[in-house]
Amino acid sequence: MSWNKHEAVSYARSHAQAHTGHYCARAIAAAIRAGGLKIEGANAKDFWRSLEKAGFTKVYSTPIEGDIAVINALPGPNEYGHVCIYDGTGTWYSDFKQRTLYPGPTYRQLQPAVTLYRHY
Repeated sequence: MSWNKHEAVSYARSHAQAHTGHYCARAIAAAIRAGGLKIEGANAKDFWRSLEKAGFTKVYSTPIEGDIAVINALPGPNEYGHVCIYDGTGTWYSDFKQRTLYPGPTYRQLQPAVTLYRHY
């Protein structure tokens, strides 16, 4: 299957809620499927495995449209980590439209490691 990052981002944008429902990995998997790829579901912290199986690779550059960020888990209620997709114009989406790459104040304060994935 071919990857259409525009469709994936459009899906994420149109399905994003105002606030998180704590289902970021489900939302991103659905967006990736809307972009034409098969992907298995997983908790956000383990989503990298599903991304790699679907043909995504790690990148170490400025994010572009369709890049997926996997953010390490935090202790406590954020133990599953976070995953989101970049729209190419400065906004990140998961199950909601995010203010920044980091989805909430604890993430913004602690700034856990982020790994970017891209499909070519």
